[in-house]
Amino acid sequence: MRRSIPSITSLLCFEAGARSGGFTQAARDLNMTQSAVSRQIKLLEAFLGQQLFVRVRQRVRLTPAGRRLFRDMAPQLESLEATILGIRTFDRTSGSINVGVYPTLGSRWLMPILVEFAKVQSQTTVNTITYLSNAELNPELDDLAVVQGDPPWPGYRADYLMPEDLGVVGAPSLIDGPLSDPHQLFSHRILQHATRPLSWPTWFKDLGAPFDHTPAGPMFSQFEMLIEALVSGHGLAMVPLLLVARELADGRLTLAHPHIACPASAYYLLTPDHKAATPKIEPLRRWLLENHGARAR
Repeated sequence: MRRSIPSITSLLCFEAGARSGGFTQAARDLNMTQSAVSRQIKLLEAFLGQQLFVRVRQRVRLTPAGRRLFRDMAPQLESLEATILGIRTFDRTSGSINVGVYPTLGSRWLMPILVEFAKVQSQTTVNTITYLSNAELNPELDDLAVVQGDPPWPGYRADYLMPEDLGVVGAPSLIDGPLSDPHQLFSHRILQHATRPLSWPTWFKDLGAPFDHTPAGPMFSQFEMLIEALVSGHGLAMVPLLLVARELADGRLTLAHPHIACPASAYYLLTPDHKAATPKIEPLRRWLLENHGARAR
């Protein structure tokens, strides 16, 4: 069945005219003559049955229909361009890869790993893209993504990467040593992470103790800031121990209770379904799973 879509040339001429505000500049951008650009836009207007531009002195201005078309069509053209570029390099084992990751996990866990990877795969450039929540994942932008949570992950191939150990930590200046009674933890200020409201009840359930408190301390949107507050002695917090490995090792932080929870929710390595088995992505995916995932332990 033939699709009711105008020619790509007409759409590109329209986009260039809308962006530049004039057909002369659009012609320069597209390496066409001004008359050719004008002709393509007239063909597009005839196809749509709508006027898309009005002339104002030496420039052109979008009509309401033109603004609607530009708003909806521009990101689709960008997506199409990204798809074409991706297909051109589909069978290459080198090139550029985008890895999505949370900011603190990226700087404290992933970055040292990527430095190692660069030594064994020097022809691959790995870019990092950060997001604060899983809702910000973008399968068009991300080639791989490290996420924490529970499957399923619709639209992605999900590989189990590693478990998450949760513990309560604080500065040694704040606590003499691990407390035996978990409810005594709430006699201190409790620092919280905005995207982890269930960490405390999950930890108490894993411990087998009743959870009858509602933490009401300061809220942080990034673990990096929360960790700095912990080191400064501002309070206690439930954190993934992976993120504070350095501070625990050098004594700037200590466990406030000996129990460490390992909930079912874990870290996963995601690949968008439409990018699965892409030659340039697979080496990094396999390397992460084999050298730094659960199977490497």
